[in-house]
Amino acid sequence: MSQKKERRKVKKTNVKDLLKVCAVLAVCVYAAVVFVQQKITLSKCETVADEYKEKIAAAQLEKQKLEDELEKAGTDEYLERIARDKLGLVKANERVFIDITQ
Repeated sequence: MSQKKERRKVKKTNVKDLLKVCAVLAVCVYAAVVFVQQKITLSKCETVADEYKEKIAAAQLEKQKLEDELEKAGTDEYLERIARDKLGLVKANERVFIDITQ
């Protein structure tokens, strides 16, 4: 009878060990899946961050261009260029040639 009890004890111990190994394996698999998902999410976030950095750089260039134009806005040359280009004004006694082929 003692042999049967020992076999049962060994069997129960093996089952408990097997359950422990399965539990550890399940935790490891879960951790690996979470890690991969976080890597994918991080990659997407980095892509979005790079896009915003490019937009910021473009906006800064546009801002600098507008600031330069604002500095020139008070000069006579700038006012004359705007009057010619946008308003179509000319100086007194100046000849204007119009290309009618366009």
